[in-house]
Amino acid sequence: MNPLIECCEQNLAKGAELLLSDPFIEENGDVISYSCMNECVLCAQTFFVLFEGERITGVTPEELVENVKKAILRWQEDMG
Repeated sequence: MNPLIECCEQNLAKGAELLLSDPFIEENGDVISYSCMNECVLCAQTFFVLFEGERITGVTPEELVENVKKAILRWQEDMG
């Protein structure tokens, strides 16, 4: 079982699509994208995903990817 990572297609189109091509995230997360997640203000300001319902952000797409990877590792530790 992998953690659920929910993405907004509009946010992905701004550069966060880097998340979708990361091999670690591909292998260790279940990514679902929605046409809109009704987080328009947040979406306009930063890159973000919902990770198991918790918001994770990054100033750059690269930072978002790193923050998601860290969240996956923490999740894996917690799940034992």
